[in-house]
Amino acid sequence: MKPDRSLQNLLRVHWLSWTLLVMAYTTFGGFLHHRQEPAAIWAITVLLAIAGAWLITLGWPWVRRVILLGFKSDMGYFVMALSAASLAVVAVTQFDLFAYFAMLVAVSLLARVDNLIAGLRDAIAFLWLSGLALLGLALSWLPWLLSLA
Repeated sequence: MKPDRSLQNLLRVHWLSWTLLVMAYTTFGGFLHHRQEPAAIWAITVLLAIAGAWLITLGWPWVRRVILLGFKSDMGYFVMALSAASLAVVAVTQFDLFAYFAMLVAVSLLARVDNLIAGLRDAIAFLWLSGLALLGLALSWLPWLLSLA
């Protein structure tokens, strides 16, 4: 029997991870509003959201190959240890920003797993994940726009 891949069934089964993805990006957008970040930071955030969706969908074979190559040499282990130590320093010094990025990575991976379970192709999953991330960032502007009215 062929699985039901209708939009109604996909929304009924995978709505939680997709909602969490939108809410996480909306929360991060609120964090950026609270810090009164300039437009350049918002542009970088949009690019990072799209790049993150690309990395876990279309770019995943390349990322996987790079990670596996890193474990095949002493230099790779050294670079990974150095990266982990640098990430630990960032986590301690910029805890709030690190926590937001960790949350965004976690919900993006959860949504990606749901997309894999749903059987979405990589190109469709990329468009879906980046669209949901951009929707979340756009929704974070809603309270600010309503306060202007």
